[in-house]
Amino acid sequence: MTDDQDDRLLRWGELLGPHYRVATVMIGLGILLNAVNFFVFSSLAPSVVRDIGGLELLPWATTLYVVSSIVSTAAGGLVRSRIGARKALTIAIFGFAAGSAAVGFAPTMPWLLAARVLQGLGSGLLIANSHGLIRDFYPPKSWARLFAAVSGAWGIAALSGPLIGGIFAELEDWRWGFFAMVPVCAVFLVLVVRTVRDGEHETKGGLTPVFRLALIGLAALLVGATGKGAHAQEEIGLTVAAVIALAAAVIWERRSSTPIFPRDMFRPTTPLGAGACFFFFVSMGTVATGVYGPYFLQLLHDVPPLVAGYTVTVQSLSWTAAAILFSGLAAGRARTAICIGPMLTAAGCLGTALFLPQGPLPLAIASIAVLGFGIGTAWGHVAKRVFDAAGDADRDRVGSTLPTMQSLGLAFGAAAVGVVGDRVGLSGTPDTAVIEAAARWTYLALLPAVGLAILGALVNALRSIPEHR
Repeated sequence: MTDDQDDRLLRWGELLGPHYRVATVMIGLGILLNAVNFFVFSSLAPSVVRDIGGLELLPWATTLYVVSSIVSTAAGGLVRSRIGARKALTIAIFGFAAGSAAVGFAPTMPWLLAARVLQGLGSGLLIANSHGLIRDFYPPKSWARLFAAVSGAWGIAALSGPLIGGIFAELEDWRWGFFAMVPVCAVFLVLVVRTVRDGEHETKGGLTPVFRLALIGLAALLVGATGKGAHAQEEIGLTVAAVIALAAAVIWERRSSTPIFPRDMFRPTTPLGAGACFFFFVSMGTVATGVYGPYFLQLLHDVPPLVAGYTVTVQSLSWTAAAILFSGLAAGRARTAICIGPMLTAAGCLGTALFLPQGPLPLAIASIAVLGFGIGTAWGHVAKRVFDAAGDADRDRVGSTLPTMQSLGLAFGAAAVGVVGDRVGLSGTPDTAVIEAAARWTYLALLPAVGLAILGALVNALRSIPEHR
């Protein structure tokens, strides 16, 4: 655990130095396992269907994984507070490893769906508690730098995941793409046993908020069900029902004496609550590139499929670059970065909406890069202030804040752009004019979400954090 007297900004080299090396590798592996798995499955999905069939159920393999991951991410902080970080991480890695092996052994698609649920439960618990380790092992002034490293892990996964999946697909043995994760899980477990200790802050007992977690899971499931053959009216109905379920969970959480999340997470006028709003709305408002980017690039600009797939990673890579570049800013400048970042993201969204439909292509790609750069400029510093605002009372639960809100934002954003695409007419074999309209409106329609992200960032940056750490 970190020494509170050593509150300083660590140099990048120190993160892999003798004192912090094991912790840094452990956190990186925890994030990479989740992220690489997501991209590997997408790459291997055609091979899976050719082998075991079940094409009509294939979309649910990702949906159920995401839903179960969101539920266990939300529960991650509570699990840690009840049994301690070491036990929570051990359960997480065993669940993820068992799920990965079960996917590899899957003889049928229903088996695979069940395995993906187990894998998602382990993954969510893993990523929530990996975020929590940042607070355990590093000086507070270095937390933004660690969040930049986490962004880097996602960037590595975005580049390597499709490549790894492609290699196993070329070898015509998709199962080993999942079996190969098991020894990596073993390495992670060794690092946990060697490094993590359960601190005095853990608590015992109390009621388990099953119904609140079920409402969060229901919201994720309903929003994930959009785009699976439903008509536009049905998709809107599913999205509205998801919003109601999530709102009910939030209201219940705010009134509960046994919270899942930090106490101020759903109070948007506080630094912690405003930061949570930023994570949710910036994720929601910028998801269009991941959902439709390759499709638009291929059909509107004749970009080859592989090149299009890697072109959209520009958003992730520029996010990582900005996070690393600005991770060392001191308090005053960090607040400036928090304010400026989402405004750059809004400018990037507008630029993408302007240039992606008809070009020029370099300006469209540059706009996507600006979009991601804005997120990265603010992300780590907002996360640090969220951790600061949580204090010792909520130190176990705060690790769930960022990944839960990010995952929910991505889910609701994907549903929203799907509805927008349907309303514009993006189905079947649309003509060029329809595709151009979709490329424009999938970005413009979610600009209000980016506006709310700007508001959340401003409140997070400008509100004072109580001295309760």
